[in-house]
Amino acid sequence: MNLKISLLFAFLCSASFSQTTEIKGVISHKSSPQAFVNVYIKNGDKGTITEHDGTYSLKVAQGKYTLVVQAIGFKTIEKEITVGKTTLLLNFNLKEDLLGLDQVVVSATKTELNRREAPVLVTVTNAESLKNVQAATLFEGLNFQPGLRTEVNCQNCGFSQIRINGLDGAYSQILVNSRPVFGSLNGIYGLEQIPTNMIKQIEVTRGGGSAIFGSNAIAGTINIITKDPIENQFQVASKVGLIDGKSVDAVTTFNSTLVAGDLNKGITFFGMYREREGYDNNDDGFTEMTKLRNLNFGFKSFYKFDFRRKLTLEFNTTHEYRRGGDFIDKSPIFANIAEEITSNVIGGGITFDYFSEDYLQKFSAYGNIQNTSSDNYYGTNQDPNGFGVTKDFVTVSGIQHTAKFENFFNGSMDLTSGVEHRFNRITERRENPLVNQITQNTNTLGIYTQLDWKILENLKLLTGARGELFTSNLNDESLFIVNPRASLLYNITETISFRTGYSQGFRAPQFFSEDVHSEIISGEVRRVRLAADLKKELSHSFIGSLEYSHQHEDHQLVLTFEGFYTTINDPFVYEARGEVDGLEIKEKINGDNAIVNGFNLEARFSPNPKFLFQLGGTFQNSYFENSYEPEEGIVTNKITRTPNVYGNMMVNFTPNERWDFNLNGVYTGRMFVPHVAGFIPETVLEETPNLLEIGLNASRTFTLSGKYQFEINGGVKNLFNAYQDDFDQTIDRDPNYIYGPAQPRTVFLGLKFGTDL
Repeated sequence: MNLKISLLFAFLCSASFSQTTEIKGVISHKSSPQAFVNVYIKNGDKGTITEHDGTYSLKVAQGKYTLVVQAIGFKTIEKEITVGKTTLLLNFNLKEDLLGLDQVVVSATKTELNRREAPVLVTVTNAESLKNVQAATLFEGLNFQPGLRTEVNCQNCGFSQIRINGLDGAYSQILVNSRPVFGSLNGIYGLEQIPTNMIKQIEVTRGGGSAIFGSNAIAGTINIITKDPIENQFQVASKVGLIDGKSVDAVTTFNSTLVAGDLNKGITFFGMYREREGYDNNDDGFTEMTKLRNLNFGFKSFYKFDFRRKLTLEFNTTHEYRRGGDFIDKSPIFANIAEEITSNVIGGGITFDYFSEDYLQKFSAYGNIQNTSSDNYYGTNQDPNGFGVTKDFVTVSGIQHTAKFENFFNGSMDLTSGVEHRFNRITERRENPLVNQITQNTNTLGIYTQLDWKILENLKLLTGARGELFTSNLNDESLFIVNPRASLLYNITETISFRTGYSQGFRAPQFFSEDVHSEIISGEVRRVRLAADLKKELSHSFIGSLEYSHQHEDHQLVLTFEGFYTTINDPFVYEARGEVDGLEIKEKINGDNAIVNGFNLEARFSPNPKFLFQLGGTFQNSYFENSYEPEEGIVTNKITRTPNVYGNMMVNFTPNERWDFNLNGVYTGRMFVPHVAGFIPETVLEETPNLLEIGLNASRTFTLSGKYQFEINGGVKNLFNAYQDDFDQTIDRDPNYIYGPAQPRTVFLGLKFGTDL
């Protein structure tokens, strides 16, 4: 009898402790129900997503909790609740997060995290900002963050790059969904091959990030996060621009998303077709902007086996043709100078994510592949040997584990560890027998671990290290190096945050994008070779920032000051080595130490949902400790092609749901640019003028029926035509003597049709 009573008592106690209570309600914005909003218990394992009608429901045991409501583009809501025996009804009204204070980022720690809780300062450009400035490609959208500056380096082929804190583009690591699949060839032309209609947000961390993302992240990391399938929708858009009243630039894009009713699977498609005529600024018959034709298509899909297991598939392909020089509508064999490149890029990836039952551990396994093939012609004076083929093949695979410890020395801690392998093959074959054939195979095996420790409520420490083993068929010995990283976040008050950090990075002695890119200088092809005693580069980066963020009711304000100091030991530089068989030789050697220091300033203010103001600037100094010779006849200690002052601004006004107005600007200060003899009598180092590029655009949206909308937009880029006015002319020109804004005054008109515009 006693045994039966004991069993009955145990059963009743178990039943009472296992009882759950329902929490339910409706999430809306301006009286409109919001689907796909995350609703979950903070630091718990219970959560759900709102349905199409904005309703949600989840069951939890009785007790006290913090309920979190989170959605892209809206302020995060946290509410303390007490769950009893009866159903708890909670409705929420979302407010727009125009400044992105509560954005979730992954670039700070390689795990999802609210940017305000990240020990590393992450700045974000979201899809809405890219739309506001009418950016068609990644290249056009990267200028609107402090410390970032895009530039075009060649009039013949349109070679472009992104600089962070004044360092050359080779020192920045570009990631796609946190994967380093951006190969060397993509580093030359890839910024114009990524359409903005596939981008959810661009996350930027300035300073070295080598401990987590790899060795090349010395100046910083640009992480392109692509759009996820969230809700059923489609959009098609077309925009036509007229460059300086001469050349047409037409872009057509489409997006389409399908998501199952149970939200367990979905797929989003994107595509872009662009055709741009070549542009000749000074009517000498030679292009300043290349003729361009680009076709891009891809998709991203997911399948959830359950709440804890998710499979993601990605695919992307690009076909691009670009041509510069003269006689661009004829075969390059008939041109005096021609650079013609036909690129085919195909790639994809797969990721599997698994959470433990208590959601305190996460396992991820991934694999990515990308192949780029470029049939090209670089030649002068109808050279029959100018043809060649360049190929770039990249694979990335890895596993990552994150464990959450809720009680770690009176705080909490996330421990992230992983292994990543990257293989890269670069080959270049040219008809010209004087140009070296290149076959480079590199393998990089990285092992990393990172501790994100919340010591106190207002104090966080992020520390970790990444060991990398580098091997190459062009190097006799393998190279192993450990790159440490440490960052600290101290929330002085609820509105003021201080961050500081140190990181080490390196670049191995190998061919990079700037080496496989053939150059044409004054009608002569030249080549790059690696010095026999070329050593690795090693960098040390120090960074510190103060951020003030305030929000009350509808207004938000963010003020950021960030100081940086980077030193590079044994940096790669190029020096002229004369001619061999009439071919000019440049050799990559180790130069004297390089130093870049300065600070970034940014102010963002939104007094209400109608207005958004953004102003950012960089003040810096970049130099080598001793002089070197970047071109024969030029001796300097300056890091060329980088101004000491540059910045950006943006003003957006949305008076109602129908109209949208945007004013934006990019300032490029004075800088020193090599100008090689040919059109001019002797090689000199030119100081360029200050240039301020202003853009203005507006859009009007019409609601047709139901969810279908139609938009008309138009505007002017580079309104006051702040464009270089001293280009060289004829066949003797230096096509690398180019600086400032990428295009002159351009008037455009666009149409868009679809849902949720």
